[in-house]
Amino acid sequence: MSYDLAVFEKQKAPAQAKDFLAWYEEQTKWGGDYDYNDIAHASPNLQKFFQQVRTVFPPMNGPFSPSDEELAAKPALEDRLCDYCIGEDLIYLSLAYSVADSAYHFVKRAAYFAGVGFFAASDDAEAPVYFESRCPMLLEGAWFPPVRVSDFASVLEKLGEMTDTKHSYCYLTDQVGNYIQVGGLGDAFTVEQRVYTDCTSYTHLKAGYVSAKKKDVDAYVEIAGRRVRVKQNEVLPGRTVQQLFLDFFEGTKTADMVEWTDMEL
Repeated sequence: MSYDLAVFEKQKAPAQAKDFLAWYEEQTKWGGDYDYNDIAHASPNLQKFFQQVRTVFPPMNGPFSPSDEELAAKPALEDRLCDYCIGEDLIYLSLAYSVADSAYHFVKRAAYFAGVGFFAASDDAEAPVYFESRCPMLLEGAWFPPVRVSDFASVLEKLGEMTDTKHSYCYLTDQVGNYIQVGGLGDAFTVEQRVYTDCTSYTHLKAGYVSAKKKDVDAYVEIAGRRVRVKQNEVLPGRTVQQLFLDFFEGTKTADMVEWTDMEL
């Protein structure tokens, strides 16, 4: 058995899930009079997607498939081989289950950056994703299991529960893999964010007050029973954390007193 995903032209696919499945079944009858290993007949957005993804999950067949010599030199490459079936408005991907988790997240992210929709064909419970909304997001924490959220009230409730060692970190992840995370308790927190710039690259950022003095002075917040060292201007109260999470949730920037600095610099 294989782990199957699909990406599609959003303008051609029906918006309603029921109608989408009928359209999807029609597309995957593969009745076109062309080579389904050839990317040339696919839409420009699907071609962009394919060129991004084939470098990570190379095709089994076609002009971009690795040679026997390449596979011999890189044995791990064989686990990531993908059987692409390429139509004009849809690309179907069949992969090994051993790479299911990484393939799901990478292909979904690549679909977003290529401007196409995403469908987890092997998951009967998951609807097609058009990326028209940032929600649902995944909210996770030290004291509760992952939960999908589409309203900020649910996030705000969990942030308000961060009052002791066992309730000292949580994070919120959008459909692309960007996340914001907070650690701390009481009224002393530190906040970080990951932002993807394309399907493979991201920046890792930390929040801190812009006008704070003594930015180079060490301070500490408590996370899961450990004292974690941060800079003094990176210790944020609960009200600021709530604003930063709201900005992430809504895709806005209203917390003007806070700047994000690259943690890798």
